Amino acid sequence: MKILKNIFLIIFIFPCVAFSVNLEISFGGGVGGSMEFSYTEGLNTIPSENGSRLDSGLYANAFLDIGANFDIKNMGALSSVSILFETGYNYYMRYRTQYKDEDIAKYKHLAEYKDIFYYHNLILGILPKLNFNNGISFGIGFGIYIPLYSAVKREGKDAWGEEITTGLGKYVGINRFNFEKISYMYKVPIMPYIKLNLEKNFYISDSWAFKIGGNMIYNFGMEFDMDKLKSDTTTYGYNKYKFSSLVFELFFGFGFGRPK
Repeated sequence: MKILKNIFLIIFIFPCVAFSVNLEISFGGGVGGSMEFSYTEGLNTIPSENGSRLDSGLYANAFLDIGANFDIKNMGALSSVSILFETGYNYYMRYRTQYKDEDIAKYKHLAEYKDIFYYHNLILGILPKLNFNNGISFGIGFGIYIPLYSAVKREGKDAWGEEITTGLGKYVGINRFNFEKISYMYKVPIMPYIKLNLEKNFYISDSWAFKIGGNMIYNFGMEFDMDKLKSDTTTYGYNKYKFSSLVFELFFGFGFGRPK
């Protein structure tokens, strides 16, 4: 334990002594589009609902970053390093086309058959950044999205005019999911992510700046717990269903504490 304590002191206390430290805060919002990857296994029918799909999605968020900015001297263009804790709200909408492209090519009406999932998430993450003299910052971050609420909308109707239902077992027909249901229906009810961050700061004063930038995010997604969803029911459920996404996002906001 003493060794771990010493390592902790070196990592977290030494930078504060060796460098000039400022409180850094930034806040703002962003919006972007995503490439959606999903995969299911289950009932082998023609046309088939099984296999991989590449669809689209939408992201929007409001963020708050707070942490420390370490001023660095005599490092050329590099002026400081930031270590920020990220939190905020994330809205995530994703599509899954129910049938394969080759089946849609044969039967045009199948293009209307899709699921639209909505997630309202809490953001928790860490974002280290390198800050340069020209106001540009580059960061590599990681964290999790915690889905607090979710919903699904199904497009397409069968020959009797009934809404198409997909293979979520006992949750077929349920369109809204609170956190308790989310925790039950997914194997691990969080979505880990990693991201690349690039931003430009336009200074209003020595400490305040307007910022605009972009994020490229890979959301590792979640996997449905089909063993649970298929238990104690005769309603059809997939054998496997998982998804992930690649996001391209633009954001803007204001920051305080990154020296000019």
